[in-house]
Amino acid sequence: MSTLRGSDLLSEAVEPIAKVIRDTLGVSPELAEATSVEITTLFAFLWGGQVVYVPKGVFIQASKLHQKIYDDFTGRNHHQVATKHGVSVQHVYTVVKRMRLAIIARDQGDLFPPPDDEHA
Repeated sequence: MSTLRGSDLLSEAVEPIAKVIRDTLGVSPELAEATSVEITTLFAFLWGGQVVYVPKGVFIQASKLHQKIYDDFTGRNHHQVATKHGVSVQHVYTVVKRMRLAIIARDQGDLFPPPDDEHA
């Protein structure tokens, strides 16, 4: 049972967030709920009173799928990965290429970083 009352967005979010915390971190229900209340209280502080659009998280879901595709890819199993994830073989090629470029960009430093504002 949530410690927040009412039927607003934040109070309705406490229990699902607490469940994710319990399932992901393996903490007690009490700690999960207390953490969830803190998170929803932070949301209220940051965005309370504003009209806020909440996207459906399509980008996050796509990112998770792309990571799964990349993780399953061995170099020679485009067809198997495409079938497993319900995408085209071309999509597997595209995802693998983008993920590789992202990893390279993350791991390599910039050879020509922008100058500091102090010295410009």
